[in-house]
Amino acid sequence: MKRTTRIGAFLTVLSLVACGGEGADTAPTDTAMSSKQLKDLTADDVQSTCDSLQARVKLSKEDACEYMGLLAAPALEKPCGTLRDECVSTEDPAEDASIHADCMPPTDQRVGCTATVAEYEVCLVAQTQLVRALTCDSALSSLDAVPTECDAVARKCPQLVATEGEGQGAEDP
Repeated sequence: MKRTTRIGAFLTVLSLVACGGEGADTAPTDTAMSSKQLKDLTADDVQSTCDSLQARVKLSKEDACEYMGLLAAPALEKPCGTLRDECVSTEDPAEDASIHADCMPPTDQRVGCTATVAEYEVCLVAQTQLVRALTCDSALSSLDAVPTECDAVARKCPQLVATEGEGQGAEDP
């Protein structure tokens, strides 16, 4: 269940692969927004934060395909490299505003979460770097690693980041 929690959170990041230009430069979230707690975000706050984060958490198609291949290989009983190559060779869907997903956890998961937008951004960028570093030769267990940059979010919002040795996995629906 711990892996499922992290995978669910990271599927949002993967949805960003279809949005925006690779390497696009965006300004970091403004200072006033950075100090807001996740529990206090409005829909407009979520949108502006995700817009500013998009370029920093966007995965290349190759990175996204490798990640998905690594996850799907055991279930589909196909080699990761084959799944990655099939994914890379598919045409990209036409960009559409409906493809864009929020980069923030859903409102019900943010209830009571006192981590700030800045703390969450640091964690999300670190998780993105972790996925970018994966290859089909990576051990699936490497996905269980929670970057140390996520410690503040894990402490303040344990429902968002399951950590090793804690029982969050058993509490997931």
